[in-house]
Amino acid sequence: MYNNIIFNFLITIILLIILGLTSIFKMAQLADLSQKLYDHPYTVTVATKTIESNLISMHRYMKDVALSTNEHELQLAIDEVNKSEIIIYREFEIIFDCYLGDKKDIQASFDAFVNWKPIRDEVILLMYSYKKDEAALITKNKGALHVEKLNLQVNKLINFAKAKALFFNKNAIETKRSSITLIAFILLIIITITIIILLLLVKNLKKTDSEIKKHFHLIDQNIMSATLNENFKIIDLSNAFARYLFYSKKDLLNTSDHFIFDDCDKSTKNEIIRISRSGKDWKGEVKKLDFENEIKWLEYNIHPVFNDNYEVIAYTCIFHDISSKKRIEEISNIDSLTSLHNRRYFDSIFPKELKIAKRNNIFLAYLMLDIDHFKQYNDTYGHQDGDIALKKVSEVLKLILNRPDDFTFRIGGEEFVMLFKVKNKEDAISIAEDCRIKIEDLKIAHKNSSVSSFVTVSMGLTLIDPTFNNEIESIYKETDDLLYKAKQNGRNNLVY
Repeated sequence: MYNNIIFNFLITIILLIILGLTSIFKMAQLADLSQKLYDHPYTVTVATKTIESNLISMHRYMKDVALSTNEHELQLAIDEVNKSEIIIYREFEIIFDCYLGDKKDIQASFDAFVNWKPIRDEVILLMYSYKKDEAALITKNKGALHVEKLNLQVNKLINFAKAKALFFNKNAIETKRSSITLIAFILLIIITITIIILLLLVKNLKKTDSEIKKHFHLIDQNIMSATLNENFKIIDLSNAFARYLFYSKKDLLNTSDHFIFDDCDKSTKNEIIRISRSGKDWKGEVKKLDFENEIKWLEYNIHPVFNDNYEVIAYTCIFHDISSKKRIEEISNIDSLTSLHNRRYFDSIFPKELKIAKRNNIFLAYLMLDIDHFKQYNDTYGHQDGDIALKKVSEVLKLILNRPDDFTFRIGGEEFVMLFKVKNKEDAISIAEDCRIKIEDLKIAHKNSSVSSFVTVSMGLTLIDPTFNNEIESIYKETDDLLYKAKQNGRNNLVY
């Protein structure tokens, strides 16, 4: 009988250990899920970085103010300064609401930013008074010194925000570790107590399982995800993703990948498969058409799953609908007059297109064009007719370049840039000449032009070889020089 009691006691202890370890594991899972759901968003860090980048933009555009040669250029530069100023005020409001440090640090930075405005206003007033040298002197001296001090203040905010974010992250990790340690200690106590505690642990385990099921249900219903096998066939997916695709899970399981990659272009799909099979994560944005043929944008996060031999055996995919974000980006990247892409979008997309062309070994054509004697056109017909002429020219450019990976920008008053991929230089020249001819064929009257009785354009064309180490500034300068030669050659022509 004594042996039976010992045996039963050992069995009870073993069961308690198994149940306790299982409870620790599942509670750790729950903690991980909770941390993912409620992770710190680094709001202040993002806001301070945004302020820093916009301060750089404002300083650059203030230089453009001092370097402007006419009222139109001056007003464009002032408008860009004002846009960045609005963004900075908005981000300061976010920081004042969320900042966890001494508010004096924020106030000092904010005051420094506010005190910059009188200096800017002084420069702008001097430019309007045609005192360009005085304005340039203030920009280089007093203005530059003030911006330097302002940047130092903002850097304090950035450093403090980073430190706080790291502090909270470290604190969360330590809390999790201490919780697990505490649970392990409690487990040692539980091993020494009676069967009643065993029943309590069973009850607690059921409760934990219930909580985990609730969390997994929450994730399944609200997070779009899918699991693909090594051949990129769907072997599992969340109900949230099935609803998004307007299919049932049963219809999608074990189907091919086209529900995920159907709207990707061939190069993007090949890139995703190549990178994923190499064992690396792939993250990017993909445009899709929903069941009503409405354009949607999804952010893809594809993570390889490995076996014990570090071989890729499956892929976990998480998707986020970023359609609203993309619509906001499109609005901010569009020129309001011509509906072409604006200078801001050009600065963003040009480096990316260079990388894509180099990676895929494709020639990229860079075409700059300028409407001939557009100032005289505005002086003769008025700015309203000038705007109409700009719209008509833009329509021609959009009709000629209409592929998804073609880009047309209005980067200045009457200055345009076109980016498009070609097989050779002859194709690029043909497209450029087609633009030039069709613009003149619009027969927009321009009686004071020295070139033609109609509106014409001068063009500079650079064919970017993907095998060369191409610098953006050198490409821009080279093409600008070619455009200048086109004007020297009598305008209404293409130089390449």
